[in-house]
Amino acid sequence: MRKIVSIFMSSLFVLSLLGCQSSPNRAPEGALIGGLLGAGAGTIIGNQSKNRDKGRTEGAIIGGAVGALTGALAGSQMQKQPAQTQGSGAAVNQNQMSIQQIVNMSSQGVNEDVIVDRIRLTNSKFNLTPDDINYLRQNGVSQKVINSMQGW
Repeated sequence: MRKIVSIFMSSLFVLSLLGCQSSPNRAPEGALIGGLLGAGAGTIIGNQSKNRDKGRTEGAIIGGAVGALTGALAGSQMQKQPAQTQGSGAAVNQNQMSIQQIVNMSSQGVNEDVIVDRIRLTNSKFNLTPDDINYLRQNGVSQKVINSMQGW
């Protein structure tokens, strides 16, 4: 029976890891934590029965299953925090302007000072490649705006 408990717990752990990255909520993590806590509590409670080996095993299985379901239910109600930008450790800027928005504003005749202010106010950050800079120039974006996009 210990082998069954071991297989059950290992399967629970592997399944929770597979769903952790793509899930928009915390259900997989909740299932893992709830399953582990439930299995532990079930083992302790089952140890109090007359047939200790059978009681521990049954307690661990039942506790693990109930804990996993309860944890998944609780975790599904919690949303994950916004994603992090790679390598910087800073939260993703929800107001980040795109290169295309800058080009559109320029082509619509918006004053370059207004565009620079908008970049600053939205705290937009750009990692412009040489191709991006050429694209911006070809589409009429001023050097002042490009400099602002580069953080100069």
